[in-house]
Amino acid sequence: MRERFVAMTSRSAFLDALACSRRSSELDHVDDLFGFLIGSWDIDATIHGADGQVRRTRGEVHASWVLEGRAIQDLFIFPRPADRTSGGSAPGDRYATTIRTYDRERAAWRVLFINPAAVETNAELTARRNGQAIAMEGHLADRTPIRWRYEDVTEKSFHYSAHRLSGDGRTWQMYLEIFGRRVG
Repeated sequence: MRERFVAMTSRSAFLDALACSRRSSELDHVDDLFGFLIGSWDIDATIHGADGQVRRTRGEVHASWVLEGRAIQDLFIFPRPADRTSGGSAPGDRYATTIRTYDRERAAWRVLFINPAAVETNAELTARRNGQAIAMEGHLADRTPIRWRYEDVTEKSFHYSAHRLSGDGRTWQMYLEIFGRRVG
């Protein structure tokens, strides 16, 4: 029983030290691209396979300022834990985290997506505002070029799409599309 109590105390201390209620004043001059994500979201995701198969699933996103308000981190989950049929992950599942930090030298946000459930989806990108949208460019773990985009962002909803460069080196293929709705 004592070990469990210590583990719970440590987890609580870790979470309290990680999360922050607001962004750091160091970022006051920075375009707050991802602040809209703070909070919890229900999502509808469509996964487009390279073979043409389409899979639809529901999920959730939870985001917070972290690291003394110098970064935004999310948990990006689909299918929802309550909808999983087995203890493990299926191809295309996400139980991942994204870390977003501002890069002063590039005057842009660095985005690092980490998905231990499907490491081939891990990604590194650079994000900037593009009109009313947020445009991100980078690469997947295997160095395939990718483009991610948030569009139609409101206080209560967003549309996200992810494209990868096809093997022909010219055609961009959508591989993920998400529609988010704020919870609460």
